[in-house]
Amino acid sequence: MALGRHSTAWDISLWARRADAAEEAARVLPHCAVSTNLSEVVESCDLAVLCTSPHAIATAGPELKKLLPASAIVTDAGSVKAKIVAALEPVLGGRFVGAHPMAGSEQSGIQAAREDLFDGAVCLLTPTASTDPSALEAVRALWSAAGCVLREMGASEHDRAIARISHLPHATAASLVHAAVGANPSLAELGGGGYRDSTRIAGGPESMWTEIFLDNRDELLAGITDLQTALETLKLALQNGHRNALEAFLYDARRLRSQKPSTE
Repeated sequence: MALGRHSTAWDISLWARRADAAEEAARVLPHCAVSTNLSEVVESCDLAVLCTSPHAIATAGPELKKLLPASAIVTDAGSVKAKIVAALEPVLGGRFVGAHPMAGSEQSGIQAAREDLFDGAVCLLTPTASTDPSALEAVRALWSAAGCVLREMGASEHDRAIARISHLPHATAASLVHAAVGANPSLAELGGGGYRDSTRIAGGPESMWTEIFLDNRDELLAGITDLQTALETLKLALQNGHRNALEAFLYDARRLRSQKPSTE
């Protein structure tokens, strides 16, 4: 949808596992060729984008190698990179370039698609020493055309950073729901913008997030440890009635939250 809005330079084919999903995708994306036959979709493609779950992406290498043209470039949109890169690069070689567009919401499925979804969003690319330079350039062009701002880093560095900025917030939102309304679900009816905003992402699909949490378990656990330390700091200030400590804690959070990342 993002690629098809500005030009006809991209000839897009889409694979769906189920016939009903393929029919819905064809209605939403009339400019795309949609099929449930994977071989039919990829047999003549120049660049394949894997958008399934992290586990499905990591295990797709052998089948893709059989079906794809030898010259086809492969990228993905998985939110955990080290496991995917370690699995696909030995099979597909330097034509695989890991990617993670930081876009989307708690909604899932083709009905959540928007043509401006990637506009201004950071897309993290994770090339390695084995990456083919021409493959990297093609993947850069793809995500730039979709509207993304590009950043490049190692796969392990990616997983460490995304555990803090994406996976930990989701874990925190889920925990906050349990703490706030777990004992009395009717309290959610009283929630205003603060509750809705801080727990919105807890509405994401649990099967996908369970997989993500487990795939990035060590980095997420490190983030949870730091969250526990921050909560203990807050708890101690409250227990002791330390107004200055409490105000400093909240001020630091506001200051850090207001900092804008560079997009240069």
